[in-house]
Amino acid sequence: MMIAGSKMSAGRVGMVAAMALFLGALPLRAADLFTKPTPEELAMTSLPGFPGAPAVILFREEITNADLHSVQHYERIKVLTEKGKEYANVELRFFSSTGYDDFADDKQVTDIAGRTIHPDGTIIPFTGKPYLKMMEKGRDFKYQARVFTLPDVEIGSIIEYRYAERINDNIYEAPDWYVQGDLYTKAAHFSWLPTNHELNSKDGIINTITWLPILPEGVTVKRTDMVGKQTFELTVHDMAPQPDEDYMPPIRSFSYRVLFNYTPFHSPQDFWKSRGKDWSKREDSFIGPSGELKSATESVIAGATTQDEKLRKIYAAVMALENTDYTRDRDRKEDKAEGVGKINNAGDVYKRGRGSSDQLNDVFIGMARAAGMKAYVMLIPDRSKRIFTSGWTQFNQFDNSIAIVNVDGKEQFFDPGQRYAEYGHLAWQNTLGMGIRQLDSGTDFAQAPIDNYTTTRSTRVANLTMDARGAITGKIDLTFTGAMALRWRHTALRGDDESLKTALKKNLEDMLPKTLEVNVTSIENLADYVKPLAAHFEVKGTLGTVTGKRMILPADVFAAENVPTFPHEKRELPVYFEYPQTVADAMKLNFPASMSVEAVPEVTKELFQKSAQFDMAAVTAGNSVTVRRNYVANLIVVEVKDYNDLRAFYAKIESKDKDSIVLKMPTESASNAPGGGN
Repeated sequence: MMIAGSKMSAGRVGMVAAMALFLGALPLRAADLFTKPTPEELAMTSLPGFPGAPAVILFREEITNADLHSVQHYERIKVLTEKGKEYANVELRFFSSTGYDDFADDKQVTDIAGRTIHPDGTIIPFTGKPYLKMMEKGRDFKYQARVFTLPDVEIGSIIEYRYAERINDNIYEAPDWYVQGDLYTKAAHFSWLPTNHELNSKDGIINTITWLPILPEGVTVKRTDMVGKQTFELTVHDMAPQPDEDYMPPIRSFSYRVLFNYTPFHSPQDFWKSRGKDWSKREDSFIGPSGELKSATESVIAGATTQDEKLRKIYAAVMALENTDYTRDRDRKEDKAEGVGKINNAGDVYKRGRGSSDQLNDVFIGMARAAGMKAYVMLIPDRSKRIFTSGWTQFNQFDNSIAIVNVDGKEQFFDPGQRYAEYGHLAWQNTLGMGIRQLDSGTDFAQAPIDNYTTTRSTRVANLTMDARGAITGKIDLTFTGAMALRWRHTALRGDDESLKTALKKNLEDMLPKTLEVNVTSIENLADYVKPLAAHFEVKGTLGTVTGKRMILPADVFAAENVPTFPHEKRELPVYFEYPQTVADAMKLNFPASMSVEAVPEVTKELFQKSAQFDMAAVTAGNSVTVRRNYVANLIVVEVKDYNDLRAFYAKIESKDKDSIVLKMPTESASNAPGGGN
């Protein structure tokens, strides 16, 4: 903004600049909503260096104005392939909480406008009405989306849309700028005009802004101080899409982004010390234990003499409570009808007989304390989603809570909030990550432990019989412990018996040759988390092929459909495994006396550093051959520099998995076998 023939003081310049920013956040005229495409954009058919890219972001903008409680968004996308047309289906998600009166985090998405531009320059405006889609609804929150489809999109089209996100006038939120997504970005611009309003809270006055930038070298956040105002801006060009690789770490912890905070603290250390103390006090207030919880604990641990015995009884009692994260929470009307009042402490949760994962964790800790043990809460991120960053001063980095109990002088970790988690073990998502924990005085960062490869074990046993024509009948038994057992048990909790059988059947069918038919016969120990989970199957069909007088069969039916684990030569990110594990296979093939073994796989043993091992061996005895295959991996993260060695190790495994058992057949049997003859 210029005023001809005049000179302005620095203060006036600042006021004018602030006014320009203010005006820039107001709704635009229809003619100014969109950008005129260039001839190069209209003619663009591909993205150099990224063959097959479905689309490219030509420009993205996000302008946050705290005083107006609004965020203006603008997207321009060039469609390059048939798959890229999917970006015309837009889903603008927003979260609203309703349980805090004037300070409810009440968001709305409004002022939606869009259009499609064909390669010849023809413009088709979006004239429809976005509909409101309910994603998830709880007692005090709603997760919704405004959904619409841009019109007449074809390969080569440019699609663009604008919308505004409106926030409750009583809420002041700092933005998070995620500058790297699943598409290549030609250019993007982010700006934030924070409020200069001093927000009062019980912790003091929020008057400091901190930010955590994770950006490419040479890209920085620009901070501009004006009279009574400051702005933050970020401009990026030619941003490659975030990597999309198998066995990839939680990408949100590695993608480029800037995370802001309002805070009264001068450093992250001050934040975690102060906020951690407040959190710990709230936890202790809720946990107690109350008199009712103490009384319940005495009844539960009756007869136990050691701390371990007492804690096992407490754990079993908590595990028997209903976990509403796997069933459903009740609304207030249902609670009232059942005569259940407001939950004030862990004793109320135990009395009610149900609670969320975090509430059940608190009950367990309260009962452990009531039994005379030191017990603490620890907050942990779900490492399938994120990795904790202490420089980002937000408690919403944490997804779950776990328990730490001093048992006979040694601290042990427990996960009573994960239904069916074994005593003394954590769900894999809660292992290894850094979090914050209670201490006798205050809080501190801590790392959760992780089990080794012996805890999670999958045992797969096939006992198959083949007749003279090559027809197969037999039984297969799958047994799971650790993370695999917990995964299947949670599958059952979220469905029913039939859905579990269907999932187990498909899981086995995906391993076996497609010529075998699978049926589930029984499932054992589904609710008994102390014992291994076992699933039993019957199979029938055919196996192998006939060539002349020979029948060639897979050496391990469980590995017959394996595909390369790491097919790509190059790697951008570390390889990330969910948990260490052991997989042990045994396949016994019984065949007619008229057949004989000509060849079996050679004894093999392969190693990757000191962290993984593979071995295979076959034994022939009479009219049967048994192949045993073992895979042991004590792996979580493998660095990029070791990727080639890891890939070579897996290639050797996958090559051995293609080995065969070769049986000699009588001439008559060969000609009559399925697929036999010359």
